[in-house]
Amino acid sequence: MNSSSRPAPPLEAALISEALKRTRMSARKAASQAGLSDARWRQIVSGYQSVSGAHVPVRAPAETLARMAQVVGVSPEELAEAGREDAAQELRETRKPSTASGSYANDSTIDAIATLLATLPPEAQDEVLRRVGRGEPNRSTDRTHGQERQAS
Repeated sequence: MNSSSRPAPPLEAALISEALKRTRMSARKAASQAGLSDARWRQIVSGYQSVSGAHVPVRAPAETLARMAQVVGVSPEELAEAGREDAAQELRETRKPSTASGSYANDSTIDAIATLLATLPPEAQDEVLRRVGRGEPNRSTDRTHGQERQAS
């Protein structure tokens, strides 16, 4: 291959690119929601990266491609049709219904929050979970010597 020629994007890259256009979202915003840098998103959808002046083909890892697909609304079936059954399976795993039981198993509010949370990059998900109870006390019920704690 001539080092100055650009490889054609793989089918899955074209699929993601077209889906992004339909969302009317910027590539930068989509990349952020998928937990990727803008540059890495562009490499994946173009199908190559420049290394020492040469265009080297890029193939996204399955988990990365699944996150990209989730952000732009590509289905597991579409990924499989594009030849990326591995990424399709990753996307199916992220969409599996919760195994929650009890009174919250079919709570639509919890489902909506979980769906929204899944669109955030992993670091943002961790921050949300930390804020709602995995790292800070519940200020409305945390009482010290009979007085409600004040938020600092």
